[in-house]
Amino acid sequence: MTSGPPQALRGELVRVHESAARFFRSQLPGSWVPGYLAGRRFSPAVQDRWHAGYAPASWDALTRYLRAAGYRDALIEAAGLARRSRRGALTDLFRDRVMLPVWSGDGDIVAFTGRAAEHTGPGVPKYLNSPGTSLYRKSEVLFGLWEARGALAAGARPVIVEGPFDAIAVTTAGRGRYAGVSPCGAVLTAGQAETLGRAVRLRADGVLVAFDADQAGHRAAVAAYRLLAPLTDLAAAVVLPAGQDPAQILSGHSPAALAWMLASRTQPLADLAIEAEVERWTRWLRHAEGQI
Repeated sequence: MTSGPPQALRGELVRVHESAARFFRSQLPGSWVPGYLAGRRFSPAVQDRWHAGYAPASWDALTRYLRAAGYRDALIEAAGLARRSRRGALTDLFRDRVMLPVWSGDGDIVAFTGRAAEHTGPGVPKYLNSPGTSLYRKSEVLFGLWEARGALAAGARPVIVEGPFDAIAVTTAGRGRYAGVSPCGAVLTAGQAETLGRAVRLRADGVLVAFDADQAGHRAAVAAYRLLAPLTDLAAAVVLPAGQDPAQILSGHSPAALAWMLASRTQPLADLAIEAEVERWTRWLRHAEGQI
């Protein structure tokens, strides 16, 4: 693992992220976010537990707030909370989004992930994550791992999912039996697998992978197998209904339905890897020479 920033700079970066989190939380009342999250079966208690907030649609609402709190422009930009426009003005990175903090293993807020509104146009990415900074190395951090530390210590099984809402859904429905973690993208990295291995007894407790039931999710699950195989023999894939992810199952059905799928609709992750390898040779297997 690479070394972090100097301690003084790290402290400043953590504090500006904490201030940003307070700002996003303060903007939650009166926004569309509480109703949207409630519609996805994330209760007010769940929203509070995960420190959900709202980034206003303004170009520089957060920047102005942080400046008023005494933070320098250079620090705001270094934290990845704002960026320079073509004209050189500092503008907020996150606008009109559900905001969720990303915590380090030490319990510090090191980044954010923002989910766009449903009414947003097609050109706007659904999720927007903080860029890599001297404080935040995305390839080493798993969303939801800090929030699930208590459940994992008590024996909950980790479930690797694609998105942050999926992680919240799994932890919410798991009720102490399952804890969702997300790489904030479909690809699990070697660094994230090592981070999970340090936090959980993978060899004894195992791990589930619940990526989307599409080709991209299938490829990501196979890639995850290659990273997890050296860490545990108890890696399994959750077979989700086509076109649905854990968050959609929670909102469209119930917590019990998602918990049931996590408990009963699984297969060894190794089987997925074998099937993917065999599929590469399908056209040759029609002939005796290919079978040999």
